[in-house]
Amino acid sequence: MSSIPCTRKIALVDCNSFYVSCERLFNPKIRKKPVVVLSNNDGCIISRSNEAKALGIKMGEPYFKAKDIIIKNKVEVFSSNYALYGDLSRRVMRTLKSFNSAIEVYSIDEAFLDLSNFPDQEIENIGKKIRETVLQWTGIPTSIGIAKTKTLSKIANHIAKKKQSGVTSLIGIENIDPILEKIDINDVWGVGRQLTKFYNKNGIYNAKQLKNKSNSWIKKCSNVLSSRTAMELRGIPCIHLETTTAKRKSCVVSRSFGKRIEKFQELQEAVANYCLNASEKIRSESLTAKAITVFVRTSPFQRNYGYYS
Repeated sequence: MSSIPCTRKIALVDCNSFYVSCERLFNPKIRKKPVVVLSNNDGCIISRSNEAKALGIKMGEPYFKAKDIIIKNKVEVFSSNYALYGDLSRRVMRTLKSFNSAIEVYSIDEAFLDLSNFPDQEIENIGKKIRETVLQWTGIPTSIGIAKTKTLSKIANHIAKKKQSGVTSLIGIENIDPILEKIDINDVWGVGRQLTKFYNKNGIYNAKQLKNKSNSWIKKCSNVLSSRTAMELRGIPCIHLETTTAKRKSCVVSRSFGKRIEKFQELQEAVANYCLNASEKIRSESLTAKAITVFVRTSPFQRNYGYYS
């Protein structure tokens, strides 16, 4: 009896505009409206609906810079509610574990899932089933990319976000060069701003060009991370699933003030409160601290007052 072929298959499940999706879940009236969610103390925009993106509102943009566009277009604005987002994130992850317990929670709204036990020819339908189940059980829409490696699954997810089905599988595609050629090098997982500049100087502008670069050039001119990325783009797994949560090495509690602070006592009280929050986090995970760092800085956007740190 012939066996059904089952290759290594890693899915990246990414919640669409997660914070916005959480707010819409409890406020159906805003489902078709442009929506943004702001960071602590309403400093910057940290989540945007597709409607808000279409207006040109940028991720990470200070709220005051986008305020005119927001008012003009009647954009719904929400302060971040991390207790709500954390609860819904846990529900999403529990739902994913019902398909396979081998899951890496990558962030509050992303997870890698091992789907290697499912047959190759059924994998896209499995992805659709996962997406439908998460939406039904939690109300959160997702995009799912499936491939042989984590780096390729990131690319598949990038493509899935633009598809109505919300699912893209690269499994079974023998020649993925035409796909990788359309992926800018800065959109490849692990390639930051400085590495993008380096690649561009050496004629590498898309994922296909990095994939097909010789191993000797990569070893000579770049680093171990680049070598792993190139191998992953070729479908060779180098970055494995981390299914156990590593102990945190640092704990940061940082906030932006919603208004100018001019009294030292107000600043002192805020710093003391943030130190308390940090200590509670550390104790909740049975950890101890070797060092404590306190930093205070002025807004880099209010240039009339100067910048101090």
